[in-house]
Amino acid sequence: MPLLELRDLSVLYGGVEAVRGVSLKVEAGEVVTLLGSNGAGKSTTLRAISGLVKPASGDILFDGRSIAAERPESIVRRGIAHVPEGRRVFPGLSVRENIMLGASNRTGLSKSQIAAEADEMFDLFPDIRRFAGSLGWTLSGGQQQMVAVARGLMAKPRLLLLDEPSLGLAPVIVQAVFAIVAEIRRRGTTVLLVEQNARMGLSVADRGYVLETGRLVLSGSPAELWSNEEIRAAYLGGRTAA
Repeated sequence: MPLLELRDLSVLYGGVEAVRGVSLKVEAGEVVTLLGSNGAGKSTTLRAISGLVKPASGDILFDGRSIAAERPESIVRRGIAHVPEGRRVFPGLSVRENIMLGASNRTGLSKSQIAAEADEMFDLFPDIRRFAGSLGWTLSGGQQQMVAVARGLMAKPRLLLLDEPSLGLAPVIVQAVFAIVAEIRRRGTTVLLVEQNARMGLSVADRGYVLETGRLVLSGSPAELWSNEEIRAAYLGGRTAA
């Protein structure tokens, strides 16, 4: 049984079909990358999985159970955490406080337990350790991205949804972010990744899917996707917008 399965998923935005009959699977322990050009429906797909938008038709199954009608907070409790595009670090909170917010779905934890777990995140993200007491807005874009991912991991997800983690970052920082994605997978968290940098997105992936105007047009291993010259030129040749 796949950890996540989309069955003929369609999503409407103002009467426009942004996602059209998408079916895909993510197995436990995988990194799966979702690729496509601007407006292809990648971010909308993640928002549907996390309950931020409701499907017009089709189904979303997590661990064999439909979650298509559930509220976002219920989906988080089931084990899905969503790190959205744009990082969205709370500027008035410290880095540690931002990270601690990620555990808000987990009941029965004391503040000291949450703080201890937040401190453990600095082992995975050592570049932001020295900024633990600094306000979130003072960090660079790459550092804020690390805070956002650490906050998502504080929910202890079985599935982490990452939306454009390299967006707007310098190449050297992108390398660091994807090293973290590989480490997250090594530690046992399944990842569904939407990424504008196709080469980097596929470098950490077990499989990839390509969307075009809301429809799934291709899937396969990274090697299979790169070997398709037409697809590579259209979707994988360089950096594309989210």
